[in-house]
Amino acid sequence: MKERDFIQGSMMLVVINFVVQIIDFIYDVMLSKFIGAEAMGLFQMAMSILMVFLIVSTVGIPTAVSRLVAEYNSRKDRHGINRIFKVALVLTLILSLIFSSMIIILGENIALRVFKDAEMVLALYLLIPATIVISISAIIRGYYYGLKLVMIPSISQIIEHVTRFVIIIGLLYYIYPVKAFYGALIALAGITVWEVFDLAWLTLMLKPWKRKKSIVKYNTIHVSTIMRQILPIAIPLGLSSLLNVVLRFLNSLLMPQNLMKIGYSHGEAMATFGRITGMTMPLITLPFMVTSAMVINLVPNLSEQMALKNYGNVKKNIIFSIKLTLIAAIPLTGLYIFFSEPLGFFLYRDLKVGRFINIMAYGTLLMALQHTLSGVLNGLKKHVSVTLNRILGMLIQVLAIYYLVGHPRFGLNGFFIGFITSGLMVLLLDMFTIRKMMKLKINWMDILFKPLLAAAIMVIITDNGRKLLYGIVISQLWAFLISLVMGIIFYILILYITKAIPKNSFRRLIGG
Repeated sequence: MKERDFIQGSMMLVVINFVVQIIDFIYDVMLSKFIGAEAMGLFQMAMSILMVFLIVSTVGIPTAVSRLVAEYNSRKDRHGINRIFKVALVLTLILSLIFSSMIIILGENIALRVFKDAEMVLALYLLIPATIVISISAIIRGYYYGLKLVMIPSISQIIEHVTRFVIIIGLLYYIYPVKAFYGALIALAGITVWEVFDLAWLTLMLKPWKRKKSIVKYNTIHVSTIMRQILPIAIPLGLSSLLNVVLRFLNSLLMPQNLMKIGYSHGEAMATFGRITGMTMPLITLPFMVTSAMVINLVPNLSEQMALKNYGNVKKNIIFSIKLTLIAAIPLTGLYIFFSEPLGFFLYRDLKVGRFINIMAYGTLLMALQHTLSGVLNGLKKHVSVTLNRILGMLIQVLAIYYLVGHPRFGLNGFFIGFITSGLMVLLLDMFTIRKMMKLKINWMDILFKPLLAAAIMVIITDNGRKLLYGIVISQLWAFLISLVMGIIFYILILYITKAIPKNSFRRLIGG
C-alpha cells in the first residue's frame, strides 16, 4: 500500500510539475526576448542575492518540517504535527524579518560593490517582501508534503506560475521595448506579486486541516523539544544551501569580471552571463519537472518508511525514482546535443545560446540525477553527506571560474569545464554514499539501456524527419516541431514495447 501511495503521489506530481515547468520555461524564453540578455544577467545576479537571504531565513526548516510531520503522522500524533508547524512558522518569520532588515541596511553597499550601480538599490528593496512571503510559503508547503497532501501545494505552484506569466509578460508586452535596467526591475517586482497569490491559496486551504482534532490526547510538547528535533535536520541542510547559494553568488560576480579581463566589455560580459544562466539553464533543468516531484515525495516517504523499518519499500522507491529520472533526462540530453543550434535559434533567435546548449547538454543528466539523489539522501537522514558533496561540487566550479575563465587559453570554456566536472563529482559521491547504506539491486538494462535505445531512435527519426519535411512544410520551424513530436512519440513507443515504462504505476495511478 505504501509503495502504491508513493508511486501514485509521484506520478501525480510529475504531471503537475510538467505543466508548471512548461509554463516556467515559456516564461523564461519570453522574458529573455522582452528584456534582453543584459537585463537577464542583472536579474540573475539580483536573484542570487535573494536566494542568499531566503536560505538564511529558512535554514533548511521546510525540509525538516516535511520529514518530522511525516514521522509524527505515521504515529497519528496530530498534536505533535501542529506544534512542529507552529514553531517552524514562528521561527522562520522571525528569521525572515531579521534578514530582510539587513537588505535595507546593506542595500546601498551591495548595489555599489556588486552591481557598480547605485540605482540597483531599488532592485534590492524589491526583494524584501519577497523574502518574507516566500519563507512563510515554504514552511506551509513542507507541512502539506509531510501530510502527503500534495495536491494543495501543487495547485499553488500552478497559480503562482500562471499569475507570474500573465502579469509580467502582459506588462512587458504592453510597454515593449524597455531598457535593460527597468526590465530587470519589472521581473524582480513581479516575484512578490505572484508569491502573494501563492501564499493566499496555501493559507486558505490550511484552515480545514487545522480544525481537525486528534482522537487521542497527547502530552504537551515543549517548544525546546520541537527545536531540538528541527535544528539537527535544518542546520546541515541550511548550511549546505547557504554555501551553495553563496558560491553561486560568487560565480555571478566572478564570471563577468573574469570575462572582462580577457577583453569582453561590461555589456558583453553581462549578456554572456545572462545567456548561460537565464537562457541555457532553463533548458538544462527541464528534467526537474520529474526530479522535483521525486524529491518532494521522496523525503517524507522515505523518512516514514525508515521509521517503520520497511526497507524493502525504501529500496523499491529509490530505484523507481532513479528510473523515472533517467527516462526524463536521457532524451533531453540527446536533443540538446544533436539539435542545439535549432533550439537556440527557434527559441531565442540567438546562435550563441545554441553553442552553450550543446556544451552544457552533458550536464543535463548529471544535474537531474544528483537532484533526485539529494532527495534520497535527505529521506535516509544523510543530510550531512548531501551538504558536503554539494559544497565540494560548488567549490570545483568556483575554482574553475576563478582560475580558468580569466585565463586567455580557456576563457569561457573554463566555466563549462567546472560545470561538467562538479556535476560528475557530486553524482559519484552521492551514489557512493547510497551504496554504502543500501545495497540496491539495479537492472541496468531496464533503467539505463532501454531509455538510451529509445532516445537514439528518437534522435534519428527527428533528424531525418526534419530533413524530409523541410521543403514540403513552409518553414524550418514547423519541420523541426513536427519531426520532434514524431520522435517523442517513437521514444514513448519504444519504452512501451521494451517494457521500460512501469505499467503497474499507471494502473495504480488510475485506480487511485
